[in-house]
Amino acid sequence: MATQAQIKAVQQLYVGYLGRAADSAGLAFWADAIAAGTATIESVATGFTLSTEYKAAYDGLSSGDLVDKVYTNVLGRAADAEGKAYWVDALAKGTVTADTLVSYIVTNLGAVDQATINNKTFVAQTYTDTVGANYNAEAGATVLAGVDSTPASVTTALAAISGGTLTGQVPGLSLIAAVASAEAALTAYETANTAAVDALVATLLATTNNTATKALTATSTYDDKLAAIKTDAAAATAAKTDTTAVLTAKAKDAADKVAADKAALTLAADKALVANYDAAVAANAALKAPATADVGAAQGGLAADAGFTAALAEVNKVTLSTGAVTGLTTAKAVYDLYVKATTTDADRALLDTALKGDAYASTASFKATAAADVAKNAAIAAEATAKTNVDAGANTSTYSADLKASTDAAALVTAATKADANQTSANAIDTAQKAEEAKVAAATKAITDFNSANAGKSAILDQTKIAAAAPDAVKDTFFFASKVDGTDYTFASKAFAAGDSIVLGSDYTYNSGALSTGNNNAKEFFLVKSDAGVQVVVESTVVGSTNTATATNGAVTTVGTDTTTVITLTGVTLDHVAVANGVVSYV
Repeated sequence: MATQAQIKAVQQLYVGYLGRAADSAGLAFWADAIAAGTATIESVATGFTLSTEYKAAYDGLSSGDLVDKVYTNVLGRAADAEGKAYWVDALAKGTVTADTLVSYIVTNLGAVDQATINNKTFVAQTYTDTVGANYNAEAGATVLAGVDSTPASVTTALAAISGGTLTGQVPGLSLIAAVASAEAALTAYETANTAAVDALVATLLATTNNTATKALTATSTYDDKLAAIKTDAAAATAAKTDTTAVLTAKAKDAADKVAADKAALTLAADKALVANYDAAVAANAALKAPATADVGAAQGGLAADAGFTAALAEVNKVTLSTGAVTGLTTAKAVYDLYVKATTTDADRALLDTALKGDAYASTASFKATAAADVAKNAAIAAEATAKTNVDAGANTSTYSADLKASTDAAALVTAATKADANQTSANAIDTAQKAEEAKVAAATKAITDFNSANAGKSAILDQTKIAAAAPDAVKDTFFFASKVDGTDYTFASKAFAAGDSIVLGSDYTYNSGALSTGNNNAKEFFLVKSDAGVQVVVESTVVGSTNTATATNGAVTTVGTDTTTVITLTGVTLDHVAVANGVVSYV
C-alpha cells in the first residue's frame, strides 16, 4: 500500500504537470506502482509527459512558455525573470528535462512558494478524497485556481469542495452523509442502550414513585421509556425529605438512641420484653402479605365454583372458638374469616370441612395464598401483642416508639440511596442520549447554514419539499430526512432540472435491469421510463422484487403493502439522468 508521502508526490505531479487534482483511480494506480517498486516518481513524471492530456496542453510550447505554464500550475503565477531564465537555460543544456522540470522546481522553492505548492497539493488531495468516483476534471482544475500561500485561499477552496458548488459535484453531499451518519449512530446507540433503559424501568416500577413507568405499555417506544424514567427518577429525588447525607446522620442518631435504650436496661424482665418485641418486629418484617391480585384470585375462585353456595351455607353453621358463624354472604367474607389472626388452626380445620363442597377451596393456589395471609396476619398480631407488653413496662415504655423512629429513618436512607442511584443512572442515560441527539442537530444545522450561505446558488432540501419544488436555476439536492418509507413523490413539471440531484445514500445499489431482477440481499433503486417522465423506484426495504404494478402507459404504481417509493421526475427523459453512488442527477 502506498505511503502518504508517495501519494503526495504523485498528487504534486498532477498539480504541476496537468494543473488539476488527481482522479482517485489514477492517483491510486501510480502511487501503488511506486509502492510496489514497479515505478519511481521519475518514471511516473515521464509517463505524464507522454500522456495525451499533457501533450494537448504542452506540445509546441517553447521552453519559456513551458516554464511559465509549470509555474502557473505549481505556484499560480508566471515565472519571475530570473527564475525563468535559469530554468530555460537548464532545459537548453539538458541538465533538466521536461519530465523532471516540475520536481526540480518544487525542490528549489522559497518559503512562500513552498507554502503555495503545499496548499495546492493539500486542496487537490481533499478534492480527490471528497468526490471519489464523482471526479470531474474541470472541477479538479477550478478548485486549484485561486489557491496561493495564504490560509484564506485554502479555506475558500475547501468551502467550494464541501459546498458542492464545483462542476460535477452534488451540493452538500458530505453534509447529507453527515446527517445520515449521525442518525445511524443515534439509532445504534438507542439499540445498544435499550436493555439498560428497560432495566431502569423495571427498577423504578418497584418503587413508590412509579407513576410514569407504570403507565408504559407493551407498545411504548424507546422515547416513551426514556421520558418515563426521567420523570420517575426526578419524582423520587424530589420526594426525599432531605439529602441522603443528612438522612444517614439522622438514621445513625435514631439507631444510637435504640442502642442507648437497651444499654440502660438492668432488669431481666425488661430485657426480655425488648427482646421479644425485637423478634416480633423482625419476624413481621421478614414476611410479605400475598399480592392483592393473588388475594382477589383466591376470593374469586371460591365465588366462581359451582359448589360455593352450598359450602357457604355449611360455613354459616360452624361454631368456632370465637363463637358461632352467622351472616356470611360473600366469598370475601369467608376468606377474611379463614385468614383472620384470631382464627385458630382448629377453627380453620372446621372451615375446611365446611368448604369441602367448594372444590376450589382445596386447590394448591388457594391454600398457598391463604397460608401466606395467615402467617402475615399472625405476625402482625404477634408484633401488636409484643408492642403492648413493651409499652406497658415501666422502663421500656418509649422503646417501641424509638425503634419505629429508627426503622423509619433507616427506610428513608434506603429509599434515598436508591433514588440517588436511579437518578444517577437516568442522568447518565439522558446525557448520553442528548450527546447523540446533539450530533444529529449539529449535522442538520450545518445543512441550514449551507442553505443560508448559498442562497440563490444551491439548496439542500428534504424529500417533503419535492411536491412544492418549483423550476429554478438553483442546484437543488433532495434527500430523505428519514427512512425511505413507501411514500410516493412527484416533482412538478421542470422542477427537476440541470444541476439537481436526489441523494438516496451510498447504501443503495443501482439496478439497471427490470424491476423483476431484484437482489434479495441489497437495497436497490431502478429507473423506469413512463409517459409522465422518468421514475426512480426505490426499495424501502430489502426485497427480491419490488412490490409494484406497471400501468399501460409504463408508469409504476405501488400496490398492497408498500416495499417501494416511487419518485416521478415529471418531463425528464432517461438521457438526462445519471446515477452514481446512490445519487440520481440531472445532467
